[in-house]
Amino acid sequence: MQARALEYPISLLPSLRYAEFVCPLCQGDLVALRESYSCERCEREYRLHCGIPDFRVFPDPYLSFDEDRERTEIVLGALERYKLEPLLEYYWTFSDITPPALRPRFVRSAMLGEKRAMRTMRVIGSGGDSGTMRRRVLEIGSGTGNFLAVAVERDQQVIGIDIAMRWLHLSRRRFMDKGLAVPPLVCCCAEYLPFRDGAFDLIVMSSTLEFVRDQRKVFAECARLLGEGGSLYVNTVNRFSIARDPYAYLWGVGFLSRAWQAGYVRWRRGARYEQIRLLSLGELKRLAGECSLAGDIQLPDIDDAALSGFSRLTRLQVRLYRLLKALPVFGWLLKWIGPGWDATFSVRGNIAAAQTRPGH
Repeated sequence: MQARALEYPISLLPSLRYAEFVCPLCQGDLVALRESYSCERCEREYRLHCGIPDFRVFPDPYLSFDEDRERTEIVLGALERYKLEPLLEYYWTFSDITPPALRPRFVRSAMLGEKRAMRTMRVIGSGGDSGTMRRRVLEIGSGTGNFLAVAVERDQQVIGIDIAMRWLHLSRRRFMDKGLAVPPLVCCCAEYLPFRDGAFDLIVMSSTLEFVRDQRKVFAECARLLGEGGSLYVNTVNRFSIARDPYAYLWGVGFLSRAWQAGYVRWRRGARYEQIRLLSLGELKRLAGECSLAGDIQLPDIDDAALSGFSRLTRLQVRLYRLLKALPVFGWLLKWIGPGWDATFSVRGNIAAAQTRPGH
């Protein structure tokens, strides 16, 4: 008697059991096995880790697959013992990448994440009127889950992806603290997304573009996944900002040659910077245009709520920034030397799948 084919792997997160995946490499159909997905076309198998499918083609910039697995087990071992903030503090004690002096700043940034996510929701809109179909939303680089925690209550389908399995499992603590079910979480590379063409109405990418391996491929994948009338929201840092670099907490990093940036940050902070590539305004426009994405690039605002934990000097700088960006001449100048942008793109014309994936 022939065994009945599985609809999905047995341990798959309940929130993912209606998701439709394809092979991230060849876009072929997948077969659900007991604890994995299999692509019959290219014969690759993608296993699950505690309910989260692992579709990665390559590891994240900081840890190998094995190192990420070890760090994930540390997170899972502490998940029930700590709430989010102490869990983050505990996690970073195991990091040999992040200098101790920067760890409290990164914890504070993660804890303020939901306030930034609420600002993002205001920028991209609510997702439709009450009683109408909500958007299909993908967040690239979901990290500690701050946007997902805000968006899951407002959009019908919100999927969060990240290249680091450890961060996906760590984000579960945020949902536990808020009494929310774990939303759809998928581990994959932003350059190779395991979803069909036109699968989403909205893609959100906040503080992620600067960390990916191939920025052009990421834009091309976003163009492939957006349905008719869909949009891509990108919040990213300006390479030529006159403000401090938010990842090294240093001034002027972006004005150095890219060949010198990592060495300078290592000298000043003892931190790694090789995997970070900030874009200028011209580079951002060019990359989007090469992938047939057109849109609007604006200066972001900064919520007062998100400033509550910062120094008086920082709050003063933000007030000055708000004043200057409201003036036409200074607003234009700040687009080139300001801290970053809120960019909203849509697909320009019809794009064949072969054109949106370089090398295919």
